[in-house]
Amino acid sequence: MISEPELVGGTAFPAPAPGSTPMAPPPAPPAPPRPEPSGRRPWLWALGGAVVASALWAGGLAAYDPDDRPDLGGYRTDRDPCEVAKLEGLTAAFGPKGPAPEEPLKSDHPALFEWDCSVTLAAKPVPYTLRVGYTLHRVTDPGPEFEARRADPQLAGGGDRVGGIGEIAYFGGAWGDDSLEVLDGQAVLRLVLQADDYDDERGRPIEKPELDPAAVQTYLVEDMQQLMKALKS
Repeated sequence: MISEPELVGGTAFPAPAPGSTPMAPPPAPPAPPRPEPSGRRPWLWALGGAVVASALWAGGLAAYDPDDRPDLGGYRTDRDPCEVAKLEGLTAAFGPKGPAPEEPLKSDHPALFEWDCSVTLAAKPVPYTLRVGYTLHRVTDPGPEFEARRADPQLAGGGDRVGGIGEIAYFGGAWGDDSLEVLDGQAVLRLVLQADDYDDERGRPIEKPELDPAAVQTYLVEDMQQLMKALKS
């Protein structure tokens, strides 16, 4: 409740005589003209900007928090996939595992870990090379990209869906008829079986034998399951 204003300082008005009409107080001075509105007041705008900036800054911390990472499912980066892969199925069918035909490629980034290597399988009369790919996504979900690439045969896609291993798996496609690629959580793994169809010593091509796709798929799935376990142990 607002009380009657009190006068501070100046001459006091005498009390009115009995029966007389009270004298009205002098009129109040006119209020100064109000300025025309010209948008937000600067201090309000600055305060609003500070609040927005603070919110964005806090949101940025949440978005880039190094501790806010996806679960890697136990996958490790200190294991050579070509060494820990026993390849019991493939070696039984295509000969023992031999040395790598080329140097492995390894990349270790805070957001992405990749390891590509290869081994030989000493089959007769045509030797084979098995290429092993292992990619661990430390920050982003590889699922949408995996499905997008598989939808386009030009992007190492195509192939037939395989069940019973990982989250999503495909046999064949642009990686080759005898290939298996698996998405398992944050990891993408790949086995590609290739025949050495050229004889360097004799300088002529080698006729490749016809393989049973169902048998090759079985070997790749069994050996991939063992590789996945080995990379998580």
